[in-house]
Amino acid sequence: MPSQTKRDASQFLPATPVEMRARGWDRPDIILVTADAYVDHPSFGIALIGRWLEKLGYRVAILAQPDWKSADAFRQFGCPRLFWGITSGSVDSRLNAYASMGHKRKEDVFSPCGRLGLRPDRPLLVYSARAREAYKELPIVLGGLEASLRRLVHYDYIEDQLKRSVLTDAKADILVHGMGERAIAEIARRLDSGASIEQLTDIPGTAFRAQGRAKVPANAVTLPSLVEQQADSALVMHAQLEYQKQAHPDGLPVVQEQDPGTVVVMPPAEPLTSAEMDALYSLPFTHRWHPMYDRQGGVPALEPVKFSITTHRGCFGGCSFCSIYFHQGKTITSRSVGSLLAEADVLAAHPDFKGTIQDIGGPTANMYGMTCSRRAACRRTSCIFPNICPDFHADHGPLIAMMHAFLKWKAGQKRCKHVFVSSGIRHDLAIRSRQYIELLAAHFVSGHLKVAPEHYCDNVLSLMGKPGWRAFDGFEAMFEAASKKAGKKQYLVPYFISAHPGCTEEDALRLTEYLVKRNWRPRQVQDFTPVPLTLSTAMFVSGRSHTGKKLHIPRGQSEKRLQAALMHYFDPRNRKVLADFLNSRHRADLLRTISRSWTSRKR
Repeated sequence: MPSQTKRDASQFLPATPVEMRARGWDRPDIILVTADAYVDHPSFGIALIGRWLEKLGYRVAILAQPDWKSADAFRQFGCPRLFWGITSGSVDSRLNAYASMGHKRKEDVFSPCGRLGLRPDRPLLVYSARAREAYKELPIVLGGLEASLRRLVHYDYIEDQLKRSVLTDAKADILVHGMGERAIAEIARRLDSGASIEQLTDIPGTAFRAQGRAKVPANAVTLPSLVEQQADSALVMHAQLEYQKQAHPDGLPVVQEQDPGTVVVMPPAEPLTSAEMDALYSLPFTHRWHPMYDRQGGVPALEPVKFSITTHRGCFGGCSFCSIYFHQGKTITSRSVGSLLAEADVLAAHPDFKGTIQDIGGPTANMYGMTCSRRAACRRTSCIFPNICPDFHADHGPLIAMMHAFLKWKAGQKRCKHVFVSSGIRHDLAIRSRQYIELLAAHFVSGHLKVAPEHYCDNVLSLMGKPGWRAFDGFEAMFEAASKKAGKKQYLVPYFISAHPGCTEEDALRLTEYLVKRNWRPRQVQDFTPVPLTLSTAMFVSGRSHTGKKLHIPRGQSEKRLQAALMHYFDPRNRKVLADFLNSRHRADLLRTISRSWTSRKR
């Protein structure tokens, strides 16, 4: 694990009582509890929210990966003046702990040295219980990705059942969903001014428990309850589609019975403006893990993003399997070029900087600066699928200008040799600008570019909310031509998903035939994981598409392993499962071709 140049802990938010007292505090205003190690980098939500609240004048302490077996660790800072803020960390705790087929992961990259066992299962529930035990009357605010995605009744793929809102199960007071800066600031402001937590029932970007303390808004849309969805799986898709209609700042509140209890989810908060984004990312992040981890081997999750720059938030792609629509929203908010270059200056001056900015991008790198002329009441989950919306401006001009600004900046920098785009790009959007692809290939690709066709069969791609294969063919040709023009030999790194709802064994076989024909050996293959609050998960649970059509759902371990093996046809460990399957389909010809790859040294 790479080491860090030694840094005084006073540059971080207080993470121990000693650090808090060194600031002259007797107690904090807010304690943020996280199941991740404390990393002071803007790619980590706890750092963003902590620095944001600090900027607003609040005393914030970080309680990272506390011992949850008693409430003692939750008392070490004393009772915070305003509230607990509890998050499970940067990713959903289920995804962090388990692979898609239910196997336990062998490391936790968000813990020091990748150690396991430093976080509980379902940390939002466990931490909330310990916090309540420590200081019974203090408000508990849930936030982060897991809270955001589990704001309503949702499917848990490890337990294979529908679960209540995490707000209900954790018995917390309020939940922040989406990118939480506006909501958490308003919660802090109102509590600081003397309001009670029970009065906070109208804040965009929050959810609250209505039972016994608040009336349901008169205009709220009622979603099928937990019991109703358990009794009729078709209602899982109905609930998904009804909530999608309201999951934007102009939407209506929704209400859902949790059996017992009632949860009200307010519409998402307005996204930050560009100026607010600039201010947020200019805060004094150290881009390091806390010094307490120096002797523990550091935090592995920092290394891939340590010298990366977030250029924008939001994604209008609307992929069925992706939760960004519900967490960041589809509106793109882009930082100014000046803000991006200022952060680049900070990174270049960092003592650990080795000359490479790893990534300038966002959820989808080539959406920077793109806008829509019609925002109010728009219910499309995607601005570009199945076709490009006429109100959407798919203009790569601002992105190209930003990239040129980075090239000019790099030319004047002695310490920076490379600026790369490592975020995935939307290829059906990129093919609309040859200039963008040529600029990207000439200056911003490290030799390999991530791109996500996801599958080969158009019927599966349509269910995924992805363009047909012809769009990828077009992009591949343009990228190869642009790389050749730049005098470079560069390669695409395609991402695929196996066993997506609606993908049959025949569909998987067709993809394998294509991969074999191209002699492609994809390493980036993800078995479909039913993440909460995505359209694909609603397909998985209900067995139906969004149009009500019945779908084939690869559920069992054997079929899921088969579909993954078909994409990894070149791996000798898949010899038996592929031989059995191909012989059953009378495809000895394909088996002979594949078998040659098992003895080939080329990998």
